[in-house]
Amino acid sequence: MKFDAVIVAAGKSERASGNKIEFVIGNDTVLSRTVGVFYAIKEIERIVLVVRKDEIDFAQSVISEYDAGRFRIVVGGESRSRSVYNGLQATVSEGVLIHDGARPFVSEKTIFDVMNSVERFGSGIPALPVNDSVRSVKDGVVTGAVDREGLYAVQTPQGFRRDEILKAFADAGDKEYADESILYSEWIAPARIVEGEERNVKITTRGDYGALNSRVGIGYDVHTLAPFRKLVIGGIEIAHEMGAVAHSDGDMAIHALIDALLAAIGESDIGTHFPPDDPRYLDADSSLMLTDTVELCKRANYKIVSCSIIIVAEKPKLADYIPVMRVKIANLLGITVSDVSIAAKTNEGVGEIGKGRAIAAYASAVVC
Repeated sequence: MKFDAVIVAAGKSERASGNKIEFVIGNDTVLSRTVGVFYAIKEIERIVLVVRKDEIDFAQSVISEYDAGRFRIVVGGESRSRSVYNGLQATVSEGVLIHDGARPFVSEKTIFDVMNSVERFGSGIPALPVNDSVRSVKDGVVTGAVDREGLYAVQTPQGFRRDEILKAFADAGDKEYADESILYSEWIAPARIVEGEERNVKITTRGDYGALNSRVGIGYDVHTLAPFRKLVIGGIEIAHEMGAVAHSDGDMAIHALIDALLAAIGESDIGTHFPPDDPRYLDADSSLMLTDTVELCKRANYKIVSCSIIIVAEKPKLADYIPVMRVKIANLLGITVSDVSIAAKTNEGVGEIGKGRAIAAYASAVVC
């Protein structure tokens, strides 16, 4: 089944004290971050952006880096329901996904789970059980306790068969709904729940935006040195009489960075993703391994913000190589050189590193 996605970004953002779809996260705006994850999914044929009339230029700037043929920009209505309906009119595929433009952290996994549910059951609504205690309140006073058993907080994207959700809108007339799962459940059938993600939060207030947490990972790697091997550090071949003893090219700086990125996104370590006994990685270029790791970050909808690497080597001296390393790694990560920090330290003659028989690297990475 093919899908179209309707990204609803036509709200007034009154509680956010500013237009939240233009808020900046890392190097992206909220809307561009949201659009990017849907654009990467080839099963989504058309992406419909529903915006206010005064945001059309901004929406066009967001999609300017993509294939414009996959997009439609539609002006929203006076309410969420009207905006969604306007967007649905521009869809053509059998399945539709309806997503809040201010949920920039949705992952491909959630989107595919919703699409699979639509194919099997006709609908898919990501949701999480409510963990906090719930009370009914009137005039600032607690009037009762609500049993949270069976209570779920719904998220987006919400997926449906296009003909069915359009029929629900037609049957409902001018009646307004908080979201499409209620509309669908009332006029078509009970909506089907799939497991949501805690990270798939919606930015509603300025406080939500201010509370967005970046994730930090730390990595480490060390290799002994031996004659007649190349020495590669930070993706750059270094002139030296010895090189790293390793299954791959032994680039300890990039290996530490890979571990830092994997840790930041909650993945297992480098040895799991690039096993040292796998013949595919014999003498492998670690830059290619880093490229694969960056793609893994993208699929999980994490953006790399910055990184820092410390190389501990008694010799050779690395000062002249560091500027080139920074450019190389910035290009591999898709960030600016100013967001890549690399420093070289000695081990003051201590241990194998201090004797020039090994080199180590520490790395940290920030993603959001």
